[in-house]
Amino acid sequence: MNDELFITCAEHLEPLLCDELNELRVQGIRPGFRGVYAEKTMDTVYVVNYLSRLATRVLWPLHEFYCQDRAMLYAQAKKIPWTDYLDEKKTFAIDANVSHPNLRHSLFAAQVVKDALCDCIREAKGERPSVDIKQPDVQFHLFIHNKRAFISLDTSGSPLYKRGWKVKRGEATMPETLAAALLKKAHYADEHVLCDPFCGTGTLLIEAAFCVTRTPSGFLRKTWGFMHMPEYNAQKWENFKQVYDQKRIPLAPGQIFGADKDLTELNLCRAHLAKLELVQQVELVHKEVFMYQSSKTPTLIVTDPPFGKRLQSSKKIYEDFGLFIKRHCTKDTQIFVFAPNDETVEPAGLAILSRFPFSHGGMDMFLYELKMP
Repeated sequence: MNDELFITCAEHLEPLLCDELNELRVQGIRPGFRGVYAEKTMDTVYVVNYLSRLATRVLWPLHEFYCQDRAMLYAQAKKIPWTDYLDEKKTFAIDANVSHPNLRHSLFAAQVVKDALCDCIREAKGERPSVDIKQPDVQFHLFIHNKRAFISLDTSGSPLYKRGWKVKRGEATMPETLAAALLKKAHYADEHVLCDPFCGTGTLLIEAAFCVTRTPSGFLRKTWGFMHMPEYNAQKWENFKQVYDQKRIPLAPGQIFGADKDLTELNLCRAHLAKLELVQQVELVHKEVFMYQSSKTPTLIVTDPPFGKRLQSSKKIYEDFGLFIKRHCTKDTQIFVFAPNDETVEPAGLAILSRFPFSHGGMDMFLYELKMP
């Protein structure tokens, strides 16, 4: 595993991520748990970080070893050439996921690796670097399972769902990577007229706009973890970005529509669109769903209505959604709804064609494909 990258994703997204990485022509793909292994090259690091819409992080392994206890963890961690990746002037953080009988707390295990790292750099430089858990210059990752330990450098830095366009996150917002996964599972394509009648702050709408305009998912981001790696070549990175940035195309009006009854959320959505210069291209309406009608008949509905534990709601939301579908869509309109269970979607009065499992905010969720009876 030391010669493979590990590309992390949310639970249930592994098959979709494998498909996406194949489309991006990434080599050496094999599925794992909450992630996918791939060829360990800087080309792969650049491709996945900049272009993947589903990945959360791209981890570059530094050391893999058998770990019996704290002493062994410290000794093995000190073998890593830490000065290749940071010096005493940079900040760092260590994210840990540990399941071990002698190392019962992930935070404790991360502290052991932190001590080894700091001791190594102090011995080499005379000073030690500082920890910054919020915005570190360099992020490392420790994973221990079945007494096998893996220490990696996070080539992404900030998680990849942080695309850089959100002014702030609204209530019950979904990660951009999840929105991209819903659109991919709904087979969203250029020819669709997409509508989200519960658009909130606009995550689904903007992910759709990124897709249809060929905008790289990392287009707005300025910093990456891989910029601190000795393998990083700034000119090669700029040349790589330029190739994909030049493939972007404008968004034509009449392709993407959204509505919401919450004016605060809708204004935040407008602010996000304004930041991306898409206000004129995406039609937004402040309306209750049963009163809403887009100016063009949708061919695809992908939406995340409010429900239960996340927001106060009732079955009336789905009854009203069903009315919207029956009044303003056709029998050919494809309908996808993100919801926790069959009971939630049943008041819409639509037939369930399929359901695909997801996880969101610690809850089991499904993307339902529905159809007018």
